[in-house]
Amino acid sequence: MNENKGHIYLRIILFCLYGPLLAGLFGLLVNLKFVSATFMASLDNIYYTIVFCSICIGFCLLLAKYSIVKESFKNKIFAHLTLIISILYSCLMFFGIGLLILFNIMFNSNTDYVHQEKAFEYRTFYVYTSDPGAFGTAHHYVYLKCPASFNRYELELIANISWMRDYKMSLEGDNLIFENDSEEGKAVLDVSKFYCK
Repeated sequence: MNENKGHIYLRIILFCLYGPLLAGLFGLLVNLKFVSATFMASLDNIYYTIVFCSICIGFCLLLAKYSIVKESFKNKIFAHLTLIISILYSCLMFFGIGLLILFNIMFNSNTDYVHQEKAFEYRTFYVYTSDPGAFGTAHHYVYLKCPASFNRYELELIANISWMRDYKMSLEGDNLIFENDSEEGKAVLDVSKFYCK
């Protein structure tokens, strides 16, 4: 009976600890970008909170039921090794996900500026502003946004340009123009080769 409980606890612990890792790897393999980049950015904190709670549940169950779970393994060395690796992985995930949540709260307060999208006739352009503050140089990454099935989208990188404070985006022919009020505030990108397939 105790061994059966150990298998149940082990499955729950493995699901809680390694489920988010598998979901993240699955998200890299399959395009899971829905609606718009702004919408996906608004889901980040919710996703990270769910992952953090899942890791907490798995970690607490692992600590509370360590001896029961350990008995469900036939090889004791493999049992100790697996459980110790899971504890170390949990600690690493606590730290990593905690930092992600903290940085998202601190630095993503202005999502309308970080994620900008503008449609011109039959093409939509998306601009992601990366501003690491004192840690590096700010840039605008310019993408062509193409629709995909099931209300998803794909991004094709066009170029990255130097940071501008309050820029206006316009399309003249096949030139995507970024302008602001400063003297050096103009960038022109040739987008003649960028069309959705």
